[in-house]
Amino acid sequence: MDEHKPWHYATLTRADEARHLLIAPFNGPAGTELIQISGGIESSLAMGTEYETKQQADAIAQIWAEDEGFTCLARDKFAFEPLEHVKVLAARMGFTGVYDLRFKRSGFPNPNFMGEVPLSSWPGLTPRNGGRYLYALDQMRLHARPALPVQAGPIVAPTGGAEYIAFILKYKALVDQIGPSTEFLLTDRDLVNRV
Repeated sequence: MDEHKPWHYATLTRADEARHLLIAPFNGPAGTELIQISGGIESSLAMGTEYETKQQADAIAQIWAEDEGFTCLARDKFAFEPLEHVKVLAARMGFTGVYDLRFKRSGFPNPNFMGEVPLSSWPGLTPRNGGRYLYALDQMRLHARPALPVQAGPIVAPTGGAEYIAFILKYKALVDQIGPSTEFLLTDRDLVNRV
C-alpha cells in the first residue's frame, strides 16, 4: 500500500445521500488530512496527526448520526451513487483506471489486452428500459447495480403477505430488465493512450 494514498475511513448514508471520510497522509502518521467527499465534491475538514484526524472523523460521524440522521455503514456494505460521484472518490483514493472487458482489443497499433480504460473517460454501463446504474467503491473494485429511474416519491411496499411477495417479484423483474449487476477491478497504473 502506498503510504501517501488516502484511505477510506468511513461512509455514512441517509436516504440517497452518502458522505465518505478519507484520511490522506502527507507526512506519514505525523501529518494527515481529513477529507469529506459527498455528492462528488471534496472538502478538507481538518489536519493533524493520524490519531487526531481519526478522533475528529469519529466525532464528525457521531454528530452526523445524532443530528442529521446518518448511519455509518459496516465495512462490507457499500453506498451506491451516480458514476460521477464515485469517480471523484476513486480518483482521490489514487485509482486511475478500470479494467472493463468491453474495451479489450487485440488489434494493432494499440492493443488493449486487459481492457484498461482511464477512470476519467470510462463511461460506465448503459442501462435499458429507462433505468439507470448506480456504483459503489470498495477497496479495489467498482460495483455496478441497476436501479429504477428517479421518481417523485419513495416506493412504498405493501406491509406483508401475498401482496408484499408480488410487489418484490415485480420490482425485481423491473430491475432485471435494466441490466445485470457486475463488478470492475480498479488500477492505479499510469494509463496513457488507452481507449
